Formats: sequence, C-alpha cells, structure tokens
Amino acid sequence: MSIELYGLFAAACILLVATPGPNVALIVGTSLRYGARRGLATVAGVNCGLILQLAVVAAGLAWIVELFARHFDVIRYIGVAYLVFLGLQQLLAREVDGPTVAPPISRERAFARGLAVAFANPKTLVFTAAFLPQFLSGAEGSRWELWVLAVTYALIGAVGDSLWALFAARARAAVSGRAQRVADKVSGVILLGGAAVLLAARR
Repeated sequence: MSIELYGLFAAACILLVATPGPNVALIVGTSLRYGARRGLATVAGVNCGLILQLAVVAAGLAWIVELFARHFDVIRYIGVAYLVFLGLQQLLAREVDGPTVAPPISRERAFARGLAVAFANPKTLVFTAAFLPQFLSGAEGSRWELWVLAVTYALIGAVGDSLWALFAARARAAVSGRAQRVADKVSGVILLGGAAVLLAARR
C-alpha cells in the first residue's frame, strides 16, 4: 500500500467521522445534557462498538457481516426505537425552578448507551466491509494492510468523536439558566434527528 493511497484513506476517514450520524447524535446529545465526562464515556462505548466491527472486517469474518446485512432492517429499527426513546426522554424531562441540573447518569450507563447505538447501526459494519478493501494494494499479503486500515479508522474515529463530545460540552458550559434548559431540549431533538438518519439508512 502506497503512502498516497494511505493518505487518501485517512482523508476519507476524517470526512466520514466529521459527518453527523446516529453515533454523533448520541455523543452530542449526551454531552449537551450531561457534560464532558458522560459524553466521553459515550464516545468510549461507541468506539468499542466500532473497534469490534472493524475487527470483524479485518479478521475476514464474512458470516457476521452477512448476518448483519440479512437482518439489516430489524437491527436498524431497534436502533431507531432506542434513539427515539432517549430523545423523547430528554424532551419530556420536567423542568425545575432555578438552575437546570440534569439527573445524572453513571459513566457505565453512558458507555452502555454508546455501545448499544453502535451495534444498532448495521450500516457501519456493512459499509466498512465494503469500504476498507477498496484501499488495499491487491498483494498477497494484503491481510496486514486491512488491519492497518482498521486501526487507522478506529483512531480517527476516537479522536473525531471526542472532539464532538468536547465541543458540545463546551457549548453547554457557555450558557446558563434558560439557555441551558434550551440546550437540554436541543439534545433531545438531536437524538431524534439521529433516529431519523438511521431510519433513512440503506444498505
């Protein structure tokens, strides 16, 4: 694999990570609602899911990819329902007088939510199974190249998602009072937007 081809792959990964989708919706929504620590815990969950999916592709476990592809719509609808539930939960949360303090969630729960949404988006696995091999040199030893691409994608994804979380948390910290309550509602709308994106996803 040439340096030029690897650079093109890295640039493509950056563009993909910068494009909002269901995972980013959950990360931003959580960070807006609960702050940076819970947002980064969500990033950890999302990226653990991504790493496992990339490992499946790099290891050549085509039967798992085929399983996700075969049940694409079922898995997708479960993910949509979960994001809608989280979004409505935040939109319908009761407001209290005085400074808004969101009911805390544990880091473990934030991590679990990220992992659940990562696996409830079958398009990621199906897409990476088709995307990564396009950047292989075609040589006999291309299996190690697939692992290099997978690790690169995982690192870029982790950095990009962390930036999304920190940006959203910083935006929340910059406001107070009524504006902070609006941010809570916006986080719910973002989650519903992520559900809509996932609902519109195709193989």
